[in-house]
Amino acid sequence: MSARAVIVLVAACLASAAPRAAHGDGGLVRASGVQNGLLVTLFTTPTPLRVGSADVSVLVQDAATRAPILDAQVSARVSPQHEGALPATALLDRAGATNQLLQAAPVTLPIPGPYRIVVEARRGVARALLATDVTVEPALPPLLALWPYLALPPLVIGLFLVQQILRHRSRGDARTGPGVIRRGGAS
Repeated sequence: MSARAVIVLVAACLASAAPRAAHGDGGLVRASGVQNGLLVTLFTTPTPLRVGSADVSVLVQDAATRAPILDAQVSARVSPQHEGALPATALLDRAGATNQLLQAAPVTLPIPGPYRIVVEARRGVARALLATDVTVEPALPPLLALWPYLALPPLVIGLFLVQQILRHRSRGDARTGPGVIRRGGAS
């Protein structure tokens, strides 16, 4: 395998393993339903949901035509299912989403465990409610969350060394071709 192939392979592995920030691009479909002519689909990121910041994104469509409805008012209520835990309500909008067909907002998930997310979408007199239960996992330990970044310097150094070894070998093969005198004897 050539040095370039090794570098490309390792770069592809790193790119796929690096953590990604949540930007309201959708994510995992948590629930979808039709009510009063509105088709509402709820997405969350990251997967799995963990303690800390998460994005809630909603796609509102006309139930008959499946055309996106961009002027709906959407809110999400995120409630931890624990004694004494307070729910949080977020108003979603397209400014919080990279995909402009979605409405999104960040939410904070303060504790691990079961949560209920209730989404309300309104357009004129039409109102749709969508509810789902999710489980929030504990936060990753800081070191584990940063492993792709911590692994990058040794990996780059290792790739450089592999490249240097392969380069040295190819030069050595060219120098020991026919008619070249090697140390310790003639060819």
